[in-house]
Amino acid sequence: MQMETLRLFCDVVATKNFTRAAEWNDRTQAHASNFFLALEHAFGARLAERHHGFFQLTPAGEICHRHFLEILRLYDAVEPAMQAARKAAADTIELAACYSIGLHQLPPCLERFRRAFPTADVRVRYHLIDRVHDAVLDHSVNLGLVCYPRRRSGLAIDLFRHERLMLVCHPQHPLAACQTVTLAGLTGQRFVAWTEIRSSPFLKDIPSHQRHLFEPTHEFHEAEMIKRVVEMGEGVAILPETIVQSEVANRVLAAVPFADVGCTEPLAVIYRKDQKLTPVMENFIAALKQPVPFKIPSLAGAGEGGAAG
Repeated sequence: MQMETLRLFCDVVATKNFTRAAEWNDRTQAHASNFFLALEHAFGARLAERHHGFFQLTPAGEICHRHFLEILRLYDAVEPAMQAARKAAADTIELAACYSIGLHQLPPCLERFRRAFPTADVRVRYHLIDRVHDAVLDHSVNLGLVCYPRRRSGLAIDLFRHERLMLVCHPQHPLAACQTVTLAGLTGQRFVAWTEIRSSPFLKDIPSHQRHLFEPTHEFHEAEMIKRVVEMGEGVAILPETIVQSEVANRVLAAVPFADVGCTEPLAVIYRKDQKLTPVMENFIAALKQPVPFKIPSLAGAGEGGAAG
């Protein structure tokens, strides 16, 4: 039974007039009369007493009317609910971030974005970098935030920032007093390695006969573990500037820039090439590309011995 049939029946009951109800529904009076007869035939019961302008529902008609009104109420509620669901879906971003970005670079950006777009719903989950790529490609999330993005089939890569890489050490380490360091100056140091730094272009440029000098004594997938080991004085590390700013400010780590200003970590938002970006996703990506609203202080010479030329 079509909705227009139920609506026409209820309009006949409301007007007690077949001609007027037919006009409301862009039908003829004959159509309204015939459909009423068809309903009575289908239910095997007389639904209304009607003669010479008189119209009154029978008990069977009252049952039909009550239930038809409820069906129409539910039906009419579907479209607004669907519109709300479509809008909610359009305003939702399922986001996966690698731990370093999720813990450090993402929070201030996410705070600004939510202030600018309060109806947007950004749902964040955290993974290792390779798992973020997998989550994007297997449709688990809409967008991924990674450093050192991998080039994979079907994946779009949009670089939004480069973070300066720093030599990170204990504040009492001799290198903490330096203004800058070079790779050559790190020969013989014990390295606590972040696995992702192996993808860094400036480490790849180390001559093959010198690479054994930079083999790590410890290696971790997560930068937080590296910081804890360096805090204990177990070696030096190479990490992005933003990741260590809190520890440097609290004098539990020292960070020294490299003389080569090209030592940077690429940050990227990734998504499937076949995915149509919604306006809220495009606005989020634009927010990622905005300049950092606060100036990261100089981290060189944070050791207790002060800076040295």
